[in-house]
Amino acid sequence: MHAEADKDAGTTAGGEETVEEIGLGFAELLALLALHGGPSAQSTAELLGLIDYADIPEVLSSGASALVARRFADVGSSGELLVEGAVAGIAAALGDAERRMDLTLESPAWSDRIVLLEAPGIAVLMRPRAYGTWWALPQRADLPPAEATFQLLAGHLGEHPEGRVLVERHGVGQGYALSVRRAHDGGWLLGVKTPDSADIAEDPGDDVVLLTALRAVRND
Repeated sequence: MHAEADKDAGTTAGGEETVEEIGLGFAELLALLALHGGPSAQSTAELLGLIDYADIPEVLSSGASALVARRFADVGSSGELLVEGAVAGIAAALGDAERRMDLTLESPAWSDRIVLLEAPGIAVLMRPRAYGTWWALPQRADLPPAEATFQLLAGHLGEHPEGRVLVERHGVGQGYALSVRRAHDGGWLLGVKTPDSADIAEDPGDDVVLLTALRAVRND
């Protein structure tokens, strides 16, 4: 399958352009990974739980057909798959992500997950749906990634003050994650979750301390 994609498309600038979430099935995501390729394609497929299907031609063909049917892609004159706009940006983030941040959002009643894929010139937020499918949302180009992560966890803990957010860099953290909770005084309680212990020692911090901790776990 030949591949062409416009890397520069699919971002918002200055918060002026609105890009809607795009729901993508696992075959469509694998087709975009195969389309774009890139140094992080295999690691991204692993993180998104798609790696077992990555080399099955029937799955890739089905995903490509679905992208065309949904008007997310066109077929070129030589039979190559062509994508542009937000979908091209998602393809670039899947294949070229230099950082893959894995966030677990916890509340007393449930937990959810967000994956942030950061490639040169594009960042995409991924939220899991059912049956290996994901919501994908290109992020604002004018907001630094650490600050964007700060806004995500602040929003979650603002709505769920008894909850927690775990932040780990995929492929680097090795099961160690930054733990963030809301303190009763409006600040933050920060700790490190280790893979071999359920207990998390916490220290208080303000917004500056939290941003510093986020940049550290991101290896900024």
